[in-house]
Amino acid sequence: MLIDTHCHLNDPSFTDTLPDVIARARAAGVCACIVPAYDRASLARTAALARQYPDFIFPAYGLHPWFVGHGLDIDELRGYLAQPGTVAVGEIGLDFSPECPPPEAQLGPFKLQLDLAAELHLPVLVHCRKAHGQLLKIIEAYKGELRGVLHSFSGGRDFALQFIKLGFYIAFSGSLTRTTAKKYHKTAAGIPLESILLETDAPSIATETTPASQVEPRHTLEVARKIVDLRSSTFEEIARATSDNARRLLALKTVAVDGRPFA
Repeated sequence: MLIDTHCHLNDPSFTDTLPDVIARARAAGVCACIVPAYDRASLARTAALARQYPDFIFPAYGLHPWFVGHGLDIDELRGYLAQPGTVAVGEIGLDFSPECPPPEAQLGPFKLQLDLAAELHLPVLVHCRKAHGQLLKIIEAYKGELRGVLHSFSGGRDFALQFIKLGFYIAFSGSLTRTTAKKYHKTAAGIPLESILLETDAPSIATETTPASQVEPRHTLEVARKIVDLRSSTFEEIARATSDNARRLLALKTVAVDGRPFA
C-alpha cells in the first residue's frame, strides 16, 4: 500500500469529484493522503474533509509562502493544529521565485510557524523553490527540535543529503516521472531509501503521462514505479519502505485498508 504524503484534496477543483477520486486512489493501492492547508480559507475546508474521511485524509495546517500577504493569524493556526488527527504544520516554506512575495515578507511567517511546530512537537511540510541555501541555514538553527519533509524536492542530491542529516525526509512528486528530469532522477537514486516519501501535490504537478489538472492521489503509483526503476528495486520494497517512512514521520499509527489495519 502507498501513502500520498502531500496532495490538495482541499482544492476547490475536487469538490464535485472527491468520492470518485478517493475510490480511484484506493483501487490504485493508495491507503492514505496527507492534505495540507495553504491559506486561511483552506483551513476550514481541510478540517471538514478530515472529519468526513477520517480513515483516508490526514490534515496539516499552515500558511504557504505564496499567501503570506493574506496575513498569518498564529492563534487561529494554533487552534487548528490542536484538533484531533492533525499530523503536521504545513504547507509552509520559502519561495524566492520572482513572482512570489519578497523574501523578507516570507521569513517572519515561516519562522513563526517553525517555532510553533517545535513547541507542539509536530513535523513540518516544507515548500522550497530557489531558496534551499537559506532554508538549510534556518533549519540548522533548529537542529534537534524539528523534523519534517521537503515536499516535491527540487534542490539536488547534495542539498538532499544535508537536509537528511538534520532529520528531514525528501518527497518526490510527479515531476520525478518525467524523462527529462535527470537532476531529480539522480537525487532519487542517490539518497537513502529510509529518507524517501511519495506524493502527488495534486492537482498542481504533472506526471509524464498526465497534465497537472488531472493528477490525483492515484498517480502516487506512477511516482513509486519510477523510483523502482531508478533504484533497480522491487515495487514491494519501495511501497513498504516509503509507507513506513511516512507513518514514522507523521505518527500514522493506523491506516485503514479495506477495513483492515495497515501496519
